[in-house]
Amino acid sequence: MAKNEKVEPEEKKGGGKGLVIALLVVIVLLLVGIGVMTMLLLTSSGGDKSKSEMQEVMEFSPVFKQYAQPRAGTPPSYLEMKFVVNFRGEGRARFIAVDLNIMSRFPEVIEDMEHLRPILQNDIQMLLRRVTYTEISADDGQEVVRQRVLEAVRKVAEDNGIFPDLVANIFITRFVTQ
Repeated sequence: MAKNEKVEPEEKKGGGKGLVIALLVVIVLLLVGIGVMTMLLLTSSGGDKSKSEMQEVMEFSPVFKQYAQPRAGTPPSYLEMKFVVNFRGEGRARFIAVDLNIMSRFPEVIEDMEHLRPILQNDIQMLLRRVTYTEISADDGQEVVRQRVLEAVRKVAEDNGIFPDLVANIFITRFVTQ
């Protein structure tokens, strides 16, 4: 009698649930991994890129003097200079009066540029003496002079061990010709 009884196969219970749980764990781990990668990519690029590039240039240029990065919110520093020189008046005696400010975001750069004032005074006066009346009287004459002075100041800085791009700009506050 016992041999005639049908042996029913035992159903496996719980095998499908284990597979679903394993898939859910894999999906959750993938989502966490994608989130972490996205966060790392977003924090590694962005606004600090130009700042870090500038620091890299300064750090990898042992030729130039190293300056500490100024604190955030530090106002720019200025070196004021005044000039009255004669220039090429094309037949007449002509004078030019220029007041300018050299700007840097690094206060120590302006302190070092103060020590270079005689060199700056000499080079800028020579530059102003070489301009012609035609150049100055043009619509963009003042801008041309400003660009030339900025180049001259950056060259003096570079020749004296200061990274030239630390001289941010030149502002002409008075420009009079006679």
